[in-house]
Amino acid sequence: MVFTYKELKEYVRGDFERFYEMGFQEEQIFLAVLDEYKYGKDFCPIENLCIHIFLALNYLRKGLNTDVVAEHLRRLLTEVSEYLIKSDLGNEYPNYITDLKEILRV
Repeated sequence: MVFTYKELKEYVRGDFERFYEMGFQEEQIFLAVLDEYKYGKDFCPIENLCIHIFLALNYLRKGLNTDVVAEHLRRLLTEVSEYLIKSDLGNEYPNYITDLKEILRV
């Protein structure tokens, strides 16, 4: 990943807020935020997974329907090995686990 976990979380939050304030619908926000990142030359499965987690957190905090994000997130969680996630995130892995637990509580 080009950004740290914390940096990427802030960037995704900013992008989410921008599209939310522009009046985008839930699915439009999801697609628009993903488009901001998925064409980057260093876009990787871990970054994609983190973006989905951050989107789910933002949807929850705004009281939006998380179905569109949750469906993709579930698929990604089965496709990316925990070892790779832990390896890529390094000392930020506990933050990932905390965020994932917040999503799974709902």
